[in-house]
Amino acid sequence: MDQKTFLKEMAKHAQRNTNNAKRKDLNQKKIQIKTFKSKDYYDRLTDSIDINSLELYAEMMRDRYGVKDIDD
Repeated sequence: MDQKTFLKEMAKHAQRNTNNAKRKDLNQKKIQIKTFKSKDYYDRLTDSIDINSLELYAEMMRDRYGVKDIDD
């Protein structure tokens, strides 16, 4: 095989491999995976409580029933 033929064959080989690589890249899809730590019952309960609403409820109950000491 002379130099010209060798270079032609190498060019064909490179072109075939380059096209296949490009086609493979075009078909690839990227995915993203997120993991979440599961919360236990207590954490879910405390996250669901709205502090402002709880304070408003406490104020309404104090107004209705008066201020009493809880320890009694």
